[in-house]
Amino acid sequence: MPAERRLLPIYLFGVFIGALDTNVLGPALPLVAHAFSTTLAWTAWTITAYTAAYIASTVLAGPGGDRVGRRTFFLVGIALFGAASLLAALSGNLPLFLVARTLQGAGAGLVYPNAQAEGMRAFPEEKRGMALGLFGAVFGLAAIIGPNLGGLLAQAFGWPAIFLVNVPLAVIVLGLGRRLPKTEADHPGGLPDVFGGVAFSLTLVFLLLALSAASMLSVVWLMAALVSGITFSLRQRRAATPFLDTAPLKTSSGAFMMAAAGIIGLDLAAAVFVPALAQQELHFSVLLSGVALMPAAVVGAVLAGAAGVLVDRLGARRVLQVGLAAAGVGGVLIALPDLTVVRFVIAMAFFGFGTAFTLGAPINRLATLLYRKDQLGEALSLVAVARAVGLMVGPVVFGLMITNSGFSAPFWLLAVVSALGVMLLFQVPNWLQPSQVAS
Repeated sequence: MPAERRLLPIYLFGVFIGALDTNVLGPALPLVAHAFSTTLAWTAWTITAYTAAYIASTVLAGPGGDRVGRRTFFLVGIALFGAASLLAALSGNLPLFLVARTLQGAGAGLVYPNAQAEGMRAFPEEKRGMALGLFGAVFGLAAIIGPNLGGLLAQAFGWPAIFLVNVPLAVIVLGLGRRLPKTEADHPGGLPDVFGGVAFSLTLVFLLLALSAASMLSVVWLMAALVSGITFSLRQRRAATPFLDTAPLKTSSGAFMMAAAGIIGLDLAAAVFVPALAQQELHFSVLLSGVALMPAAVVGAVLAGAAGVLVDRLGARRVLQVGLAAAGVGGVLIALPDLTVVRFVIAMAFFGFGTAFTLGAPINRLATLLYRKDQLGEALSLVAVARAVGLMVGPVVFGLMITNSGFSAPFWLLAVVSALGVMLLFQVPNWLQPSQVAS
């Protein structure tokens, strides 16, 4: 076995602890709100802060790792994540807790694209879908363990335990990380335009804040997003080394691929409302509704590795289309009237199938084939951003639809957008073999 592949578990472990923290806090949100004497709505901003910082950091980390060396970014991200976890556990008020969650998200953003890019390098070109499938399986495993571990730790030891457990895990990864060989810069030339990168990241953050804010404050954030967006556009034109290589995205293949990534994020956003659906439509208890997503999480984790293998054999586009079709079927099964427990479980299994065949290996492999071999981190970062935008827009749109029309409406919409994604991907080459990839 090549030495690089023997060291792959270190990168997988690093991604696991970051992925674990994405949903580990959910069951403990009411406890955090009580501890800080605030409302659940204000406490939910901790998730927004984490996600916004993750997006901003990911955008910077992918191209940066391509040009500086991914091992450095990975280890710095793990260290930042561990330190921020300790700060979160020791926070005595909500503002400090928000700062800690923001730093956590920034650390996770440094880890993901660089770990996955290095993981791909450990495999030959024709088996890189398998490598991404391993990372997809790690995300699926974290989705299963996260909510259950969060509920267990919070109930037994209090909510700070959710964050304290990250500290020794981060120390272990840092210790093992000393075995990782130093990675050289892949991308020729100097660092990308940092000022342009900051402007791009701020544009995304301001847009996310606009989605979450009240009407008047939302206008302020939208204006801020417009200013930073214009600044980014100007820097892209004038900088010697622009922050993003947008040439592949100007093709129809690139544009449709990014649209599909956004649709995948929108599909994932539906999971936010599954516990409430289970409570109201199926009369589940609060405790039982917390495990309502388990069928989807288990199926997704089991099939994620297989999806990576199929990407290598059948091509990324075809696997993505099957995954989006499966998610659409799940949406229809939920949206149909007179929902039963049996149909609900079957729908969750379809959602898990869809997650395995879209998230991770399929969409990431398609993105890496769109860019040059020395731009792996940049490609993975852009897909993560497109997916996260869909993931953030989804709850707002779905929430409004549920308020006005009930639970059926958003799941009908999910089915429609999934079908749209299948159609859009027909415009993207399947790229069965590395020799078919355009340089």
